[in-house]
Amino acid sequence: MLIEPMRRAWMEVDCRALRANYAAVTQRIPAGCRVLPMVKANGYGIGASLAIKSLRTQEPWGFGVATAEEGVEVRAAGWEGPVVVFTPTIPSDLADLRAYGLEPVVTGSEALRACADRGRERGAAIPVHLEVDTGMGRFGFPWSEAGRWSEDVSTAIQAGGLTVRSTFTHFHSAETDSEATFGQWSRLQSTVSELRRRGIGPGLVHAANSAAILEYSAVAGDMVRPGVWLYGAEVGKRRPEVVARVRARVLDVRDVDAGTTVSYGATYRTPGPARLATLAIGYADGLSRALSGRGRALIHGQSAPIRGVVTMDSTVVDVTGNAEVKPGDVATLVGRDGDEEISLEELAEACGTISYEILTGWSYRVPRIGFDGDACV
Repeated sequence: MLIEPMRRAWMEVDCRALRANYAAVTQRIPAGCRVLPMVKANGYGIGASLAIKSLRTQEPWGFGVATAEEGVEVRAAGWEGPVVVFTPTIPSDLADLRAYGLEPVVTGSEALRACADRGRERGAAIPVHLEVDTGMGRFGFPWSEAGRWSEDVSTAIQAGGLTVRSTFTHFHSAETDSEATFGQWSRLQSTVSELRRRGIGPGLVHAANSAAILEYSAVAGDMVRPGVWLYGAEVGKRRPEVVARVRARVLDVRDVDAGTTVSYGATYRTPGPARLATLAIGYADGLSRALSGRGRALIHGQSAPIRGVVTMDSTVVDVTGNAEVKPGDVATLVGRDGDEEISLEELAEACGTISYEILTGWSYRVPRIGFDGDACV
């Protein structure tokens, strides 16, 4: 999958692999359970429009985003079904949300009243999603106070300003703590029971992120919200198909003597004669500066360690013994080249972070090129 016109760095997105990961999700959930793929953060870094174009053929229930701006992008990609904006709604958001038919998440009584008022003004009930805080401690209606705030929900519904499309929570430790996960699920069920006791239909009940989908079928609920696993990152040691591959051109190759210093600060000095290649990718493209002296690239199927500091626009790697490397060749920063592979998890470990940050960190300077088999999309 080589894009000849690409001069610097780019990402190859395997749309077939993305759909295969989605299919694997559907195999782990009960019949009738809906799927709400998350496409926030530019489709977890692979390009939101590519993600939507690939996944809409799988007939998801809707798409989830973090912000209204991301929701507008989903609409621009041609999706006409539900788009749920998971950032808590504040009153000033409502005009934009309604203009594009985006569905707000409500986490407090003030936002609940604002939605109801706006719905009455427009003469059309606003579909909202109630977030319940069962232990995340970030935002949401407190599960333990459902008897209080459910009165506000009932009042808003009776006034005709809104309808409840779903009730949900966020798991905080689905990858690592089954007891906590089932505890949160139990709290959500308790909240749903209180809503029903007051005559409030909770809509779709959901909580499962990627880790919960893979580990606990008992918490699938009415809908699941797969995220990072769709896009090729391991979750709980379960590895999906690789979706994103990051490549960069070789800009320069030079043979140097022992004692040659490399990059800013001269933090690396060649211990002997060496061959160095400079790649057209740096931290402004999303290659973390934390990989300085720790990361590697693949060129012609061989590992090329990063030497010195990763700079804004370029990075130097050691290709000693790889005599075929020349300017214009392609280096792989994420993905497979021959028998070697650099995974998101390898980069995350080297950077002291998580694969989410690696995947979503590639900048606008890295074009996303979609492939379906051998064809560009």
